[in-house]
Amino acid sequence: MSSFEFRRAVPEDADKLSLLIKNAMVTYCEDSGIPEDHLESMTESISTISDRITNNYCLCCFDGDEPIGTITLSLVFNPLKFNFSDKTLEYLNGVELAGYISRFAVRRDLRSTGLGVDLMNAAMELAARKGCSHALLHTAVANTGMVSFYKNRGFEVIDSESGRGYMRGLLGKQL
Repeated sequence: MSSFEFRRAVPEDADKLSLLIKNAMVTYCEDSGIPEDHLESMTESISTISDRITNNYCLCCFDGDEPIGTITLSLVFNPLKFNFSDKTLEYLNGVELAGYISRFAVRRDLRSTGLGVDLMNAAMELAARKGCSHALLHTAVANTGMVSFYKNRGFEVIDSESGRGYMRGLLGKQL
């Protein structure tokens, strides 16, 4: 991976990041048994992506000027907004600042090369430096490959819910 450049995205990267994320989400939907229209990432605008880059920490890996991997870390000052059960409330009770992971994508031909692990590690290190006590993310429970990936990085399934038309798990990790 040493020939690749890791850096924070800038708004001008939004159009290319959109393509990377949408291509990755096609596979995610297939592996999860989710219709593509159930994921907001499949319909978000370039403007929305640009805003996310500006307002959060969108970490990327580039091969030249092409993004080949990305992960977004958002600082959540009220993680209880993710509460939907007593089990989640118990886990999040007392957590004042959490890092929320979203829009995690690696180009198909570079999956299982360690690039995703590098991106996840960078996001976890950044969350810890920013004072987060926990990292949180959502993933489809049916996507056993992704659930295993996250569990292998120390995440645990806190709870799940089906409010978006599929069983979506909230995973957490103490930093």
